[in-house]
Amino acid sequence: MHTLHESLPALLTRDREDFACHLEGQAARRSCGQIRDLQVVLLGDRIVLQGRSRTHHAKQLAQEAILDLTGGFPLLANEIVVC
Repeated sequence: MHTLHESLPALLTRDREDFACHLEGQAARRSCGQIRDLQVVLLGDRIVLQGRSRTHHAKQLAQEAILDLTGGFPLLANEIVVC
């Protein structure tokens, strides 16, 4: 089966905003809306998760959503702040 991880470099240069919005929506759903100000930012060949959460569990759920959608993309930075 074809994974997003295999085609991510192409996606990162094409339709970046749509791809980021898709990832953001999936992360929000997986974390049940528990991440405030959630953003997925594509910087070069990296994916950066940003926002604020009250729990580490919600932060992890958002990260796992991105990893699942990208086939375990290794250049993922989770900058969600737990506060």
